[in-house]
Amino acid sequence: MFTNFQNIDTPALLIERSKILENISKMQDLAKSLNLKLRPHIKTHKIPQLAKIQLEYGADGIATAKLSEAEVMSSAGIDDILIANIIIGDKKIERLRELNGKCSSLSLCVDSIEGVNQLRKAGWNDKKLNVFIEIDVGFNRCGLSDYSAVVKLAKYIEQTPELNLVGLLSHSGQIYSAKTKQEAINISRAEICFLSDLSRKLSKDGVEISEISIGATPSVIYYNDLDTITELRVGNYIFYDMIQVALGSAGIENCALSVLSQVISIPAKNRAVIDAGSKALGTEKGVHSYQLTKGFGFIYYKKAEITRLSEEHGIIEFDDETFSIGEKVRIIPNHACYVMNLFDYCYLVDGNQVIERLEITARGKSQ
Repeated sequence: MFTNFQNIDTPALLIERSKILENISKMQDLAKSLNLKLRPHIKTHKIPQLAKIQLEYGADGIATAKLSEAEVMSSAGIDDILIANIIIGDKKIERLRELNGKCSSLSLCVDSIEGVNQLRKAGWNDKKLNVFIEIDVGFNRCGLSDYSAVVKLAKYIEQTPELNLVGLLSHSGQIYSAKTKQEAINISRAEICFLSDLSRKLSKDGVEISEISIGATPSVIYYNDLDTITELRVGNYIFYDMIQVALGSAGIENCALSVLSQVISIPAKNRAVIDAGSKALGTEKGVHSYQLTKGFGFIYYKKAEITRLSEEHGIIEFDDETFSIGEKVRIIPNHACYVMNLFDYCYLVDGNQVIERLEITARGKSQ
């Protein structure tokens, strides 16, 4: 059993137990104060044990990005799952049918009549599949934004006996490209107004929806006037990262995930090299946030910057700082979700003590 960091080979992922519990608790309390259900998106951590902690704290089911992630979570005993994505193709829909039979509640997204027609072919064995209409609130990815298209699709779903129209779903991912705090505020509030207006129009046209699911961790602090919104769907908050710090969603003290690395070379007086490169830290530098992150992560207790990465090496540059060969350093990554997908397992820690090793069982689940 590992008892401290010196016994952990590098690079490795560390998760501070006290911090994730605090982050989970605070987000659950915030959702309650907003009168919203909380459905954590597990694409951030990809670990059933952590999803179960979120459920124990009061979450109303989970969200996944992929069908394969949902299958992992279902196998671990979690049976209220929203796949916040569109599923197309016979093989995937057959897997979806099998999963629907195992879950107490399974939902996914649609944004086209063609997609609905693919779903209706599967044969759902008298158990309807729940669907959300995905709405584009400015991210310009999937989803509908034209009301006539939304109401047409909604009425088509209502006439499809195999499916149950639950509601609307959005993701204001464009907030990560906001250039100012005011722009971020405008994005968050525009999402609410747009969805609320859609909901009221649908009701007037005889289409009743029971759920409106929204989610993006940086948006949460700006939400208000949530009279028609029912569900908060966020993921990164369990760890936070340097992009979230740059966006003002969290402080360094809230970041629960770090990469443990080791200094392997000091080839110059102002340069050190660690054994964590792009295959451990990712390549995102946070240039899309309005307060730019510096380098490829934040090094605890050091006045230094990770300025460059190759696959297996991280280059640290510094002026008034010291490093030694064999020294271990902890780094908060720029994007936690990305980094979690690079490792097979991580270590749950309490201070300098290792509690347990956790498999990241939903990593690499891209189908």
